[in-house]
Amino acid sequence: MNAIYARWPFVEFIIFSTVPEWFFQKSLRPPYVYHETVTDVGLVQTTPFAADLRKTEQALDSLLPYDTKLVKGLAQRVAGAGCLGVICDIAPLGIAVARKAGLFSVLIENFTWDWLYEGYIDRESGLEKHIKYLSDLYGQADLHIRTEPLCRPDPGCPTVGPIARKPETSKMEIRRRLSIKDDRKIVLVTMGGVPYTPGFIDCLRASGNAFYFVVPGAFPGIDKTGEAWGNVTLLPHASNFYHPDLVNAADILVGKAGYSTIAEAFCSKTPFGYVSRPDSPESPFLESFINNRMFSFQIDAADFDSGIWVETLAAPLVRPKQEHACENGADVAAGFVCRAIAKQMDILEIVDESGQVVGAAPRRNVHGNNNLLHRVIHLMVIDSAGRILLQKRSPQKRVAPGRWDTSVGGHVDCGETVEESLVRETEEELGIRPKDAVPCYSYIHSNDFESELVFTHVCLYDGNFRHNEKEIESVRFWEVEEIRAAFGTGVLSDNFEDEFDRFTDWMAKKSFDLMRR
Repeated sequence: MNAIYARWPFVEFIIFSTVPEWFFQKSLRPPYVYHETVTDVGLVQTTPFAADLRKTEQALDSLLPYDTKLVKGLAQRVAGAGCLGVICDIAPLGIAVARKAGLFSVLIENFTWDWLYEGYIDRESGLEKHIKYLSDLYGQADLHIRTEPLCRPDPGCPTVGPIARKPETSKMEIRRRLSIKDDRKIVLVTMGGVPYTPGFIDCLRASGNAFYFVVPGAFPGIDKTGEAWGNVTLLPHASNFYHPDLVNAADILVGKAGYSTIAEAFCSKTPFGYVSRPDSPESPFLESFINNRMFSFQIDAADFDSGIWVETLAAPLVRPKQEHACENGADVAAGFVCRAIAKQMDILEIVDESGQVVGAAPRRNVHGNNNLLHRVIHLMVIDSAGRILLQKRSPQKRVAPGRWDTSVGGHVDCGETVEESLVRETEEELGIRPKDAVPCYSYIHSNDFESELVFTHVCLYDGNFRHNEKEIESVRFWEVEEIRAAFGTGVLSDNFEDEFDRFTDWMAKKSFDLMRR
């Protein structure tokens, strides 16, 4: 949600969840409305490491199949609020609601519940009756994004790296707030969102002064500022600390190998002492990712509560795993989501004169209203002889039909960067991928029909083209003087005539550098 908001700062969210609202208050940057709503069962946990499969089955029996009145009521609420789509994090209720409301649906997951329940059928056969229903619902999502660590690869779905909340406060500031004034290493011990009172606190306090331990989430009676016991600080779940800041500040992270913990440790490159969960079908896949892609060491679940693992804490610091790239999958997933919704709804972003996104509107409203400034890209393709490639627009085009125009031109789609648009439009229109395209300038072109913030690039190319015959009648290279001779004859588009002198002036100043490329 934060990554979508970074692309679309006009967006708001309506959240239906039983995740406590304080979590969103801490984590979410865009405006939102929260409704406490049961959407999912998952697994009924008795401890961070154990689930009650019988109670899970009973909870599923009471929730599935989803009540038609519930689905209809939620569909009316999201449609009435003007929602563009519904994003589901594993829970498939949103997919049913989106279909009922006629909205776009997105499923983002590293496993689905039907897959997980299959792994438990030999221990609780009653789970089987819910698998097909869940599988059918998942299959109805309009966009399905898979996130690493993957439990079940699907070549038909886009895959992104681990999705993690991003830290916001520096490591030094977190150390200051924890009153750590020396050079001791910080060890963060976390069990995720499941209530848990560890039995190893005395072991931590007796371990000496080499490490400072921070243990969040297990002490509901403690003040939000935390409670310090020598070399240990205990924190409640809803503490004054933002959890990703703690992960980023930690020298070592110790805890349950759950998705969010793995993702945040991965993105911050924090060494991870993980507690395995051998009974979970998810564990082999998570642990394979941890062992192959992260700084890590394993702690046996039987040894965890005893605190014996404290004796091995120096190991990950002297034997780190290989380095890894840490692109946050949230940013990539947000691009998929924004582009898919924009295509489905046919909307364009509205920008200010600096190019900052300030809103969005259907394309039919943007065209015909020159008060709505939107972004476009132009690419000027020149050959080694200095000629400029022009495309002859299709006679069916609404704007400048049958006229010769810029080599490549197109709108920057919603959720798309200028660079992404440049590559996409060039491939779509000319069948080539622009190599070493050079940004030239930007300017505002306005007429009675529309207002565009144009980002012009140039590249050298002497090869063949496969132009899009639905959009373009033909392409050919033109001499500069031949273009000048065609001015005012109706052969060239008004937009191209408006830009030509600007481009040739730029080329006169930059041609040496460009040819050298």
